[in-house]
Amino acid sequence: MTKLMEWLAAAAAFFGVYFAIVYRQVQHDLFDQYMLEIRWSPVILVLLFGMYSAFVVLYRTFTFNNCEEAAKELLEQIKEAKADLRSKGMTLSD
Repeated sequence: MTKLMEWLAAAAAFFGVYFAIVYRQVQHDLFDQYMLEIRWSPVILVLLFGMYSAFVVLYRTFTFNNCEEAAKELLEQIKEAKADLRSKGMTLSD
């Protein structure tokens, strides 16, 4: 099962229960008491998911590790490639 299918299955389950409660297919005093919160729950969940996503992106950006060895190796490979192209007659601007 792909991640998309997992997310769609979870959304279908949530909205199935949500619409059953909102359209009063399921009766309970607790649902009547908290109907306003139940109706706003999808908006609240989207906002919470957005905040979580922003936190994860910021955290991973701030804790991103520099790879000094890989950067040096890449610069060396670029120099080798430029030297190889110059030896074959190509003019390069640095």
